[in-house]
Parts: sequence; structure tokens; C-alpha cells
Amino acid sequence: MDWHKLIIYRSLLDDQVIRKTSLLQDMLKEPVSAPTTARESLYYDIYSQLIGFSQEQQLPGDIWHNYLVGLLARDENPFSRAGERGAGIPPGLFKLIIRDMEIIRQAFTLDWAAVTRAVGPDVCPILRCFQPGVGVPGFYGQNLQQLGTQLDLDNGPIMMAGQLAEFYDRRGCGLMNRYLAFRWDQGLQGITSHDPVRLEDLVGYQYQKLIITTNTEAFLEGKTANNILLYGDKGTGKSSTVKAMLNEYGDRGLRMIELRKSQLEQFPAVIRSICDRGLRFIIFIDDLSFEDFETEYKNIKATIEGGLEVRPANVLLYVTSNRRNLIKENWSERAADDVHGYDSRQEKLSLTDRFGITVTFPSPDQEHYLSIVETLARRQGVELETEELRRRAMQWERNYHGRSGRSAVQFINSLHIS
Repeated sequence: MDWHKLIIYRSLLDDQVIRKTSLLQDMLKEPVSAPTTARESLYYDIYSQLIGFSQEQQLPGDIWHNYLVGLLARDENPFSRAGERGAGIPPGLFKLIIRDMEIIRQAFTLDWAAVTRAVGPDVCPILRCFQPGVGVPGFYGQNLQQLGTQLDLDNGPIMMAGQLAEFYDRRGCGLMNRYLAFRWDQGLQGITSHDPVRLEDLVGYQYQKLIITTNTEAFLEGKTANNILLYGDKGTGKSSTVKAMLNEYGDRGLRMIELRKSQLEQFPAVIRSICDRGLRFIIFIDDLSFEDFETEYKNIKATIEGGLEVRPANVLLYVTSNRRNLIKENWSERAADDVHGYDSRQEKLSLTDRFGITVTFPSPDQEHYLSIVETLARRQGVELETEELRRRAMQWERNYHGRSGRSAVQFINSLHIS
């Protein structure tokens, strides 16, 4: 196997399974140079990692093929990054890709039955029809299944390269086809299990959801879109609405990055890390507000709009807050203690002005609250007469957290417990 001749996909040589497979093949060329126990140990080490990968991703079928598909999906190189952006491949790079594809095609056809026989007489053969345990593939596993089905190894390296480029264009490469959601920790870190909430789970607030989905769809279509501030009372579904965007549009190339208030000074670094990617990103900051003595908001104000560096077209900012103006104001500030008091107030308001759209989520009135409760009760099979359900729901909101979508969910949960 000519792994050492790879150029564009050369990072595959750093993979442990590939290294061990190459070492095992070298051992088998001169079997007398390595004891049987060493060959068997290396073989079963490879076997264990192949099984582990297919089981983790819930991938049935050939465990060797599954693993190679995973390597191709997560490799970030000039070809995969260009494919993600939907950019044309320069002729010189395309020639190198075809060369690499031929080597990788050979890897897919590795005769593990022959390898097994050469390792020893009583060695278990590599599984070609693996069946994982109970479970379903996650986002990454589904992408690998799609790529594995899409790759046609029989029609030559040119066809294979085209199929890979199409996959990168639709699903991204590297981290981007492994995760939908990310957090920032000196770089993007994938979130394995993100909130699965969908728009249909959120009862009411149809007008607010329409504004946000319309803006998000325009963004995904490459049209002009606005940063959004979702303002309103606690528990009204602001954060859930933003997170639902990811679950509604992740298969259309949307990714989401969660940023904490304490990380605002790293906002420019986050932007730089994704500005040349081919996918679309919403940076999500939840429950953002500033006291009058805090100045961190200045770190993002110019980055959003107003600085020399233009905000990338593939990035939007969605922020939730319980404060309409984000930065706390005091009545004393309007008493002209500051010679330029008007200017000071304008400075504080200037951050909110960077958001082209502000969507308000008011607390529901009594009928809206009870409508949310009744809808949730029907969905979850709560067997209570309507009048009794409404009576208990009103008692719950008086005794606990008032009227809100969150309070309605908590009330329904309490009925299941009781």
C-alpha cells in the first residue's frame, strides 16, 4: 500500500489505525522477523479500533470501509476546504487529488481475508457485515452513511474526487460535518449533544418565530440578513427559538457557535476562524446584559458593524436578553451629571443599534398561558378534564414562577411526577 505517497491527504499518515495497518503489512512481508504474538497483537489492536469506530457511530457493514470513509470526511486539506466553499479546483491541485484518490481506492480494496490468513491460523476475520447495537446514527454517523453510499469505487479516481467534492459542499469537511453546534475554548470545540428543540415544540409566539425564520432563511440563501436581538421576559422561549434554528436548518449548512459573555474579547478571533468556511454560522450569545460599569460590550460593537474590517457574509449574531438596551441605565445619568450626558447615553445605546432586528417576547396573558398548557397536555397525553387542567395551571403560576412558556412546561412535568 502506497500510503507514504499521499500528498493532499497526507495527514492520514498520522492516524493510528493507518500507521498500524502499514506496520502490520510490513511485518507480513517478512514474517520471520516478527513473532506470531506480535503480529496477532497488532492485528487485534487494529480490529478493536475499527469495531469501536463503527459501534460509536452506529454504522453497519464493512468496518474497514466505514473507518476510511470517516478519515475522508474529517480530513481538512486544500481540496476539502475548497469543496466546502463550492470553489473550483485548480488544474494542478486536481491532478494531485486524482493521484491521492488512486492510492485511497487501493486502501478500500485491501484484502483483509489474505491479511488474516497471513497473521495466523486461528485469527478472527475482519467483519464485513457488522451490525451495531441498539441505537441510531447521530449527525456525524448519518453523514458518514451518506458518503459511504455516495462513493463509487468502481468508476475510477476522477468520479471519486467529484463525489467527495459534492459531499464537502453539502456537509462541510472536518469538524463541520461532525458537529452542528460548537462552543469556543481557544478554538472551536464541537458539542456532541445539543438541545434538540424544534420550532414545532414551541407553542405560540408565531409572529416572533416568523420574523426569525424569515431572516435565517434569507441568510442561508445568501441574501442580506440582519443580526437579531431577542428581548423579553424570562421563560418566554427566546433561547429555545434560537436553538431551534439549528435543528431546522442544520441540514442546509447552518452551524451555531455558543459564546459566553466572559468570552466577548475573543469575538474577533471567533470571526476569523470561520470567515473563510463554506458554511453559514450563527454566533449565539444567551442572556446578555451589562451593568453600567462594564465595558466589554465595546469588544463586539465595532466587529458587528462600524469597524474597518467588514463582517463576513457567512456570520450572523443572535443575542437574547432581558434588557431592551442591553446596558443598564440609571435615572441619575439623565440628570446632567456628565457635561456630555447625551453622548454618554448614545454610547450605551449604540450596541443595541447594531442589531438590525429586535424581536420582543412578552410574557403571555392568561389565555395565552392556558393555551400553551392545553397544547402541551395534549401532546404529552395528560388525562385531565380541561377545567381541572386550567385550574391547576393557574394555581401553579401563582405559587411558582408566574406565566411563561417555561412555567407551562414545568407544570406539565409536575403532573407526570404526581
